[in-house]
Amino acid sequence: MRARIQAAGVVFLASVLAFTARGQEVRFVAATPALENAVRTYQAIWDEHGKDIVAALESRTCLQFPESSVRAIVADATSNSGGPEYPMRLRASYPPEAKQSTLVHELGHRHLWQLEERLDDVDGHMTLYLVLDLVWQDVWGEEFVEIRVRGESGWRSNYDYGEAWSWARSLDAEERARLWGELLSLNGFFYGCNNLTGLEE
Repeated sequence: MRARIQAAGVVFLASVLAFTARGQEVRFVAATPALENAVRTYQAIWDEHGKDIVAALESRTCLQFPESSVRAIVADATSNSGGPEYPMRLRASYPPEAKQSTLVHELGHRHLWQLEERLDDVDGHMTLYLVLDLVWQDVWGEEFVEIRVRGESGWRSNYDYGEAWSWARSLDAEERARLWGELLSLNGFFYGCNNLTGLEE
């Protein structure tokens, strides 16, 4: 099963800020001049935590981050991961903690595009949720994880984020590792990734 990739539209590029973390560059771009403060908030998150975010994504998934540069449009619109030829989109109005978690959420989707083959009955968000709370924990700790899992579980959408989080959080570390190993093997990567342990109780 392949994850759906949503394409962001062309928007007015009002300002660009960039920061490089371990070779990865995220370029935050305001959709309108009125959103430049939100751009600065996302930029500050990346300045402080970008290296840790990339390191945690790579460590927990046993995969190298595939993109050297990512463009992220900050807009008054729903966040999404974009597509290979399209930027991410990040909601401007989120409070700071939601900006933090959403930045990692959308980068996580992009990171997992390299897993073109997916497990049966495990969709793109369920796949991401096998690792996302662990990445959040590595960067910001367990209290942050609990707040943001509750936040995402309450999102109102055609997709049931709460059900996907309940499924992922019901799995113990061994089952997560088994599923992740199968997923890596299915895509031609090394099976023995044991980095899906360590979520604090």
